[in-house]
Amino acid sequence: MENIGKKVVALLEKKVVGFVLKPFINFRLLKKTGYVVVDDESEQEYFVGFENIKKIDDCVLIESSNALEYLGESGEFRKRVLSVAGEDLGRVREYAFRYRVLKKVVTDKCEISAKNISDVGDDVLFVNFSKKRRKFPRSKNENAKVVAMNEVKLPAVVNLSSSYYIGKVATKMLLGLNHELIVKDGTKITKQIFDKAKKHNRLNELFFIIK
Repeated sequence: MENIGKKVVALLEKKVVGFVLKPFINFRLLKKTGYVVVDDESEQEYFVGFENIKKIDDCVLIESSNALEYLGESGEFRKRVLSVAGEDLGRVREYAFRYRVLKKVVTDKCEISAKNISDVGDDVLFVNFSKKRRKFPRSKNENAKVVAMNEVKLPAVVNLSSSYYIGKVATKMLLGLNHELIVKDGTKITKQIFDKAKKHNRLNELFFIIK
């Protein structure tokens, strides 16, 4: 997805204040209204609206760090999608947009029209199928991928030994099941990073981005 991973620079302070982790989705409007920015040092998440972005090129330019709004512990990416009848529809994998408008939610089980979203909590996104469920073809590319690793053809077996990974350097940013940051580009792999990738079932992806 465009701009994911780009550095965010505050012009007033003349410094890098973080990097773009993912788009921020306003579920009331069913559209993305800015980006979630992660502070490199604290790893805390902030929101910056499109109206506060001065320019986007190789990096994202904002007027000052005052444009960043602290998000706290919860974000817009939810771990679990449930119907109002209690049906488990899987975990969120991707959000698909047409321009900035949210069109569908992609889970590990199905694809759901954004029009069916009824409520959003801290851990769960609820959907209501009282209206006719709209089917989405899996084959069309709507620029919905958040993690480029989905495009990599993986072998049946990869090295699962921690000693193979530790000490090597990641060449790309890798996100976890709930779009939680596992490792940043240029970071040396540690035992903690390996364990986190294993917990999120991302060892296959990690295997292909280290050198």
